Amino acid sequence: MMNQNEGHHNKLKKLYETQKVTLHVLLGLIYSAFIGTQLGRIQAISDFNYTLHELLFLPATLAFYLGPLMFIVYLFLFIKYVKRRGRSRFEIKSAVKAFTIIASIVAILIVVNHQSKEVSTAGIFVLEQKLLVDGEYYLVIDDRHIKVSRNEFQLAEVNKEYLVSFVWNPQSSQNGLLETIEPVK
Repeated sequence: MMNQNEGHHNKLKKLYETQKVTLHVLLGLIYSAFIGTQLGRIQAISDFNYTLHELLFLPATLAFYLGPLMFIVYLFLFIKYVKRRGRSRFEIKSAVKAFTIIASIVAILIVVNHQSKEVSTAGIFVLEQKLLVDGEYYLVIDDRHIKVSRNEFQLAEVNKEYLVSFVWNPQSSQNGLLETIEPVK
């Protein structure tokens, strides 16, 4: 016959395993959403297969709706586990895991927040200037330094009109990244 202490230990172990599985599902959801979002930003994937490009954002959509719910479930299970377990000694391994998880989630939130502020600008612009800075090539368009490839840098001519599309972030700088450039006839 199982004594009361063994029964309590088994319930505690089961609760621990449940909250551990919930945490792994939550982290898997968050990390897959982040990776899918980053891959979805790659233009070559969109050019190769647009359906695949759209599917890469599916984990992010799921994380948007299921993430908060999973977090609440995890928090409930964690609090319940800690209450039942009572006070126990501090384990450095658990602290390192917790710090790593929190740091990675904070890093993901910072990156996603920064990327959410990006602006895409397109139109007909006059190329104001060409710059070579530390081996990087830039075209000055609309008072912004737009990073380009060496080939684009060499083909572009100052004071000519171009149909240009570029991405930039007003929070970080006036620098941008060229998407497309075509001369206006």
